[in-house]
Amino acid sequence: MLRSFLTLAFAATLNAAIWPAQFKDQQLKSEQPVPSAAGPLWQELGLEAASRADYGPFQATAYRFADATDAYAAWQDLFESKAQQIDNYLVTCEGRCPSKADFQALTLPKRHHATLPTLGSYLPVKGLEPHSERYVLGPATLSAAAPEIPPALAVFQLGTEAQVATYRTPRSAEKLVLLSFPTPQLARQQAADLEKLPGAVVRRAGPIVAVVPGAQDAAAAKILVSQIGYQATVNWDEKPKPKVTAQGIAQMILAIFELAGILIVFCALAGFAFAGYRLLGRKLGHQSADEPMILLHLMDR
Repeated sequence: MLRSFLTLAFAATLNAAIWPAQFKDQQLKSEQPVPSAAGPLWQELGLEAASRADYGPFQATAYRFADATDAYAAWQDLFESKAQQIDNYLVTCEGRCPSKADFQALTLPKRHHATLPTLGSYLPVKGLEPHSERYVLGPATLSAAAPEIPPALAVFQLGTEAQVATYRTPRSAEKLVLLSFPTPQLARQQAADLEKLPGAVVRRAGPIVAVVPGAQDAAAAKILVSQIGYQATVNWDEKPKPKVTAQGIAQMILAIFELAGILIVFCALAGFAFAGYRLLGRKLGHQSADEPMILLHLMDR
């Protein structure tokens, strides 16, 4: 369900035809632009166009965003389970709707694919409240999802990404914020500042900083942040140099002797073959150019 999209004051209308003239076996009856809400949040989410189509048995609405990450953030923040993401589009449907596969196969204008953020995969599963995840794009979405954390500490201008989720603990509900900084050094620096927030429980794992701001149950918050693990992976394209050992040297010497033996045997066989060829040629009466010639000296007489 749209939690904020239809309740905010409409300030602008995005006019753009999105839907095809025919979808499956249904003809497009009408298409109307959907008014969009203005403000920093929607500017940060990158909504470009929105259009509602009537195909008779079903009505569908498409929201086009600047990229797939923006659509992913908007899906978590506003649409929850009532929309499906199709690359940089979010689509809702009412009535006798086609299948998800049919929507995924649609050819939509300015549709482009991109890899979705993976920061949410670090969120613990135990105690996670359904539909509480919020992917954060910048200061506006951070202020909406976790106003306890000043946007300046996230330094989004350097490429930081964030994920917010709510967890049910035995005594309270705690908000967990994951901040993924460009480098571990920057994460270490910002973690020290985040620890100064009132009641904050902070833990750093590589470039990721887990924060429970204003923790109501400090013990449960420490357990929550301790479940965040990060393991760096390195892709090495160049083969490492072989390690020199006594066994390796011995094998190399044996290989040299084997090669020398093979060459000696080859040379001996080649010599025998050449000699046999010469002997056979003499027996058959053939002479080569270097054989001695008999001169008659007829001009001397």
